[in-house]
Amino acid sequence: MLTWMLTLIAVAFLFVLYPFVFNDDSSVNKGQEQGKIAEKDNVRLFKEQQGQFQRQLDVGDIDAQQFARLMTEAEQLLLANTALTSNRKYKVLSGGLWLLPILVLLLPMATIALYQQVGAIEDQEIAALIELQSSVGNNSVSDSWNVELIEALQQRVISRPENIYYWAMLAQWAISNNDMASANEYFAAALKVAPSDSFLLAQYAESLFLLDGNRFTPRVVTAVDTAFAADTTNQTVLGLKGIEAFANGDLSLAITYWQGAQQQLDPAGAIFQGLQTGIDRAQLLLTSSPGGSSPMTQLNEREQAVNVSVRVSIDPRVPTTPDQRVFVAALREDGPPMPLAAKKISASQLPGTIVLTDADALVAGQELSTAKRIKIVARLSSSGSATPQAGDWEAISDSFMLDKKSAQVSLIINRQRK
Repeated sequence: MLTWMLTLIAVAFLFVLYPFVFNDDSSVNKGQEQGKIAEKDNVRLFKEQQGQFQRQLDVGDIDAQQFARLMTEAEQLLLANTALTSNRKYKVLSGGLWLLPILVLLLPMATIALYQQVGAIEDQEIAALIELQSSVGNNSVSDSWNVELIEALQQRVISRPENIYYWAMLAQWAISNNDMASANEYFAAALKVAPSDSFLLAQYAESLFLLDGNRFTPRVVTAVDTAFAADTTNQTVLGLKGIEAFANGDLSLAITYWQGAQQQLDPAGAIFQGLQTGIDRAQLLLTSSPGGSSPMTQLNEREQAVNVSVRVSIDPRVPTTPDQRVFVAALREDGPPMPLAAKKISASQLPGTIVLTDADALVAGQELSTAKRIKIVARLSSSGSATPQAGDWEAISDSFMLDKKSAQVSLIINRQRK
């Protein structure tokens, strides 16, 4: 950014200095030639007057005293004309030079002020931070976003709220921290700028669904239908429509939606496999209904079979209050930061055991049973938010294979986030 600013000022200086330093040779030469001609004319006129006065003296028209007086006047006139010509030459060569120091001072000040007002200094800084983050890569869930970048984005959207790209980036950051409330607000702000954008409509509907506890509340249904009307091929929307149909017991329609979403995905990807898991479950429920039980009852029975038992305690040295929130979540060893399953309890309930099952999944098709290796995170929130914050206390288990129906993990919350 600084390089571009200095380059801009340097180019501007060339235009300002050109008339003073790189004068037009033809104009200068012309002025100099005119000055020389004027000087010659003055000398020639003086000599003619001198000759005329001498002839008048010789024939007796004037006496010696008058001759001396006339010659003195002629000499004074010659000196006056010479001085006038010199002044004109100086003006040709140096006219306006008094403006140069003023322009040298004002130009960079005006350039910087104008660029700050209408330019993109903040955008250049954000672009540099994005490039830096891309080069560093994501080392962990908590460190995947540069703090300076997020602060710059939050400040920039205040002055330039029409930039939907910045709103979307902030929303993705909030999602990575499981802060669905903030993500939904960011998507809503972007939709105020581009209310018909199908991508934003889909993301807003999904974040609203997660915010409402994976339930199709009236506002979630409205948001999903609006996004579906804007783009019937959007993978996110088709996934949501499939979940809605599945929840309503319409398994065939759910399969149709999910298969439509799969057409846009890499078969080797986690999302494709998650959708396939949902499709397989729906097909299984369609072909079997033992004991006359409903498909949803069968699903609930199956979900209770996969579970992870997490024994959580807080180190006595960790300052805490009984009403502080503790979040316990299961995450894939490698993959998106969205938990496969999560629960929250109060600190007063610890030490205690929390059981995570497929029923605790945040997104349909992304349950515990869809993962091979997972890790468990227990976090004591200092703010009460699901978003990890500096100052929170946490414990993270080693990754382990989920190769059987149940597993047991013990965690002691004793490490403070920086």
